[in-house]
Amino acid sequence: MVNVVCSKAMEDYFNMLAEETDRCYSIARKARARGLDPETYVEIPRADDLASRVEKLLEPWHVEGVAERIRELSKDHNREEVSLLVAKEMASRPSKSREEAIDRAIRVGLAVLTEGILVAPLEGIAGVKVGQNGDGSEYLAISFAGPIRAAGGTGQALSVLIADVVRRELGIGRYIPTDGEVQRLKEEIPLYKQCQHLQYSPTNDEIEIIVRNCPVCIDGEGTEDQEISGFRDLPRIETNKVRGGACLVISEGMTLKAPKIQKHTKKLGIDGWEFIDEYLEWKKRHEAKGGEKEEGGKVGPDSKYLKDMVAGRPVIGHPSTPGGLRLRYGRGRTAGLAALAINPATMVALDDFLAIGTQIKIERPGKAGAVTPCDTIEGPILLLKNGDLVQANTVREAKAVKDSIAEIIDLGEVLLPYGEFMENNHVLVPGAFSPEWYRVELESKGPLPDDWERPSWERAKEISRQFGVPLHPLYNLFWYDIPLEDLQALRTHVLNTGKYEGDHLTLAKEKGAKRTLELLGALHRMEKGRVRIDHYALPLIEGLGLRIDDGSITEAAPLQDPGAQAMEGRDRYNSPSLRAVSAAMGIEVRARAAARIGARMGRPEKAKERKMKPPPHALFPLGTAGGMQRLVSTAMGSGPLLAEMGVRQCTACGRNTFMCSCPECGGHTRPSNRPVEQKVDLARMMEAAMSRLGLKGSPPEIKGVQGMMSKNKTPEALEKGILRALHEIFVFKDGTIRYDMTDVPTTHFRPREIGLSVEKAREIGYLKDVHGADLTDPEQVCELRVQDLIISKDCGDYLVKVANFTDDLLERFYGLPRFYNARTREDLIGHLTIGLAPHTSGGILCRIIGFTRASACYGHHFFHAAKRRNCDGDEDSVILLLDGLLNFSRAFLPERRGGLMDAPLVLTTRLDPNEIDKEAHNVDVAWSYPLEFYDATLEYRHPREVEGVMDQVARRIGSALQYEGFGYTHETSDISEGPAESAYKTLETMMDKMNAQLELARKIRAVDTRDVASRVITKHFLPDMIGNLKSFSSQSLRCTKCGAKYRRIPLIGRCYCGNNLTLTVHEKSVKKYLEISKEIGEKYDIDPYTQQRIAIVEESMNSLFESDKIKRCKLSDFM
Repeated sequence: MVNVVCSKAMEDYFNMLAEETDRCYSIARKARARGLDPETYVEIPRADDLASRVEKLLEPWHVEGVAERIRELSKDHNREEVSLLVAKEMASRPSKSREEAIDRAIRVGLAVLTEGILVAPLEGIAGVKVGQNGDGSEYLAISFAGPIRAAGGTGQALSVLIADVVRRELGIGRYIPTDGEVQRLKEEIPLYKQCQHLQYSPTNDEIEIIVRNCPVCIDGEGTEDQEISGFRDLPRIETNKVRGGACLVISEGMTLKAPKIQKHTKKLGIDGWEFIDEYLEWKKRHEAKGGEKEEGGKVGPDSKYLKDMVAGRPVIGHPSTPGGLRLRYGRGRTAGLAALAINPATMVALDDFLAIGTQIKIERPGKAGAVTPCDTIEGPILLLKNGDLVQANTVREAKAVKDSIAEIIDLGEVLLPYGEFMENNHVLVPGAFSPEWYRVELESKGPLPDDWERPSWERAKEISRQFGVPLHPLYNLFWYDIPLEDLQALRTHVLNTGKYEGDHLTLAKEKGAKRTLELLGALHRMEKGRVRIDHYALPLIEGLGLRIDDGSITEAAPLQDPGAQAMEGRDRYNSPSLRAVSAAMGIEVRARAAARIGARMGRPEKAKERKMKPPPHALFPLGTAGGMQRLVSTAMGSGPLLAEMGVRQCTACGRNTFMCSCPECGGHTRPSNRPVEQKVDLARMMEAAMSRLGLKGSPPEIKGVQGMMSKNKTPEALEKGILRALHEIFVFKDGTIRYDMTDVPTTHFRPREIGLSVEKAREIGYLKDVHGADLTDPEQVCELRVQDLIISKDCGDYLVKVANFTDDLLERFYGLPRFYNARTREDLIGHLTIGLAPHTSGGILCRIIGFTRASACYGHHFFHAAKRRNCDGDEDSVILLLDGLLNFSRAFLPERRGGLMDAPLVLTTRLDPNEIDKEAHNVDVAWSYPLEFYDATLEYRHPREVEGVMDQVARRIGSALQYEGFGYTHETSDISEGPAESAYKTLETMMDKMNAQLELARKIRAVDTRDVASRVITKHFLPDMIGNLKSFSSQSLRCTKCGAKYRRIPLIGRCYCGNNLTLTVHEKSVKKYLEISKEIGEKYDIDPYTQQRIAIVEESMNSLFESDKIKRCKLSDFM
């Protein structure tokens, strides 16, 4: 085992995982040795570190010994440098040809870059070749395939640099492109963007600079059906189809990651890349001036997150609009790695559209994040139908008034960590003046007063004057949002109609003054036709420059802007209103909310079993005999089965069969010939399988597959399908059983929150709480171990079925003792699973420790980053470890490009923080933020400028504290608090979702309903209708029995199997959004241009589906 620096407690934890892993592997080896599977060994090799993963992942390329060399180089070099150096060494190894040596070297380098987890080194490189330039010199071409996308921009760009280093090592010349090859890419990249998503589209000038000067030819295989129209049939390019891999590497790699290429070429002294300097200079000259900062250094509104609107998923706030989510700095237990936190009461007020794990698209600092709860930040301020203005800070309070909400005046706070600004390279912006900020201001002046947290109004003023600190946030209002003229009008109204009676203020109800009070967030209620203000009575009076004199409200000071100079350096916001209020009080008043974050709902959260379409129980081919549902019973009733399967030969008796175990002698078989169509007596096979399992009666309804897509087309044993059908679970393409859940991070938990008893917690190694005290109470906070998971309750119930299936498999099929013996989900606590992201080919060992009612999987930031994921709303799968070890086989994986993706080709058993995605290194882990940080936010400084005073994971790498001792700034009472399921999933029809979306938009002050309606039509409905019109015109036909597809109707008028054909695109699907688009357009008075577009699309539909020749006309049609 590779040594990693950690404490004794963490070492014990890793040893505990290793022991349980050994036990599972031991059982799986015994089972596999029976010869009933494609291989007699466990096909998921273990790896302790990056080096080991790389060697095992690239085993087919004969890279023996590379792991040790990677470890040696890693002592003195970073990962990027290691990838270049090890590739250079690999190129010098003996091989059959230069191309083979280069191919192997580039794959090894890329595997190091991608931590040995991603599929890009296996599938992203289609091959390499040495070609000839026009002058007779040699050049190197690297052919990229679609899965290179998984490597990310850095991996794509540096793979070209690796190829250049290898080229030089072998004495191959530079690539000299022809004019046609350059011009082709100028057409090809925009064409690719029409087919697939591109993060960045380079201009023709950028393509010219990159392609003309790159020393390696960036080529690719044809990945799209579309072909280029100009510069076809070029002699050195093998296809006229769009080369997705090449387009990706140039667009997202070479252009976006040019600064990284520049950094490494300069550091390692690699010449020939001076064109990158030229490109960056060009980029600098042509970038739009002004950038993100506007006049006065402030950051302007950014509407990019509204670009791709989806119907039914509401806008929560327009860009930087007052009333939107208020930025508050800090990290809750469940924030970081793109995840953010809001008060659960806000989720309820938003009609449950946001639930735990729901993706939210945000204006800044990043693009998106997963929603998590934090009930110690402020909730929404709500205007009720009776005129009351209330704030809901708990779910109970929000539910009590939910049906009475007339308007959401303020959405409450959103908690965003410093690390998110660091990761996204976004300047810091002023956040809410919060209690934690007030605390560090006070601490900078001396010892904290005992009553600093909740002082009375008089005491709050006294503290501010005594210590020279701003007014306590407890008494702050949204002065920053209100124009000074409106405050002066409110002051006049308070003077004329206000009455202060003991501890509250009452005012006459006047429309303008009432609205100003609402926008100020001055909570009040209507009483006998007057407005009554309690908590904010004195702060409001004195903030307006008034005072209480013998029970009367009188003038104390003018409410006028004294100018920035008069504030003596305390003018942090350049706000006339704040300056006037501060001058009137004689105390500095900070902005309760300076920055608002625009947002909209993205994907809903997910917790659901993985199913293929249609979902099979066994990877057993039935051809067309199984019908549309691939039923074994249907295939059995149609006589002998004809299916294409591989020929395997028994190692004992030499008999040929398609099964993994010889039906004659029971020996193990091996592939011996290419797949052929074979005749199978399925009824007899089923009878024998039921007998071997010891089952009597008729078999359950089993679903198979139409055909195997693997190279050898080896089918799975029918016995496994029978057992899965009995337990009502389904198999995935690789033989495993998956459950998908949205990724959500957490670093701490309470045993009570996750259904974990203190006794069980101590049994699995949680002996101390976060403060070092013995764990005795389920309310104590514990620090989550890096490979422990808190899964959804539904996932727990499903995995119980998987555990029972696995036990039956061990007992009935392999003849081994049962392992799990699970009756309830709690019985799975302490058992191991595999975490796997879809774009990777490496699993991460993890352990179940508890359950959540949320549709999400809580895991440590390191765990998610080890899968090359962040928590921006994506979902990954978990596999019960023993199920994976017993049933996974490469023999089932599709032979096509990308077939190795989403498969556990290797298992990481121990997480090393230095070998995970670097985004996790930006997670901040302090218990509080320092005053220097808050001061930097007021000055719009770059986060790197305060990096030295912030406690981040990056600063702990290599020490014992890299795994533990993490802190968080904001507590929450329950990580599962809030809606468990988004309303988007519970509303049945699109009309219901759309109506709910627009009704919510109408209620939220920070949302422009008309803009939402217009965007939904132009960004979702119209493109969908136009696309469906096009699809209808070029659709194929499908057989209702065998599923065969035809571009045109066969001459016989039906399928060759004798069954009828049906359309694949129907009139209803083309017209499904037409009526709702017209209705919304009229109701919300959208612009005439959009309404005319709807009318044109309707005319096109009528022209397509209605025949003018048979139209029945009335006399009135001509009048």
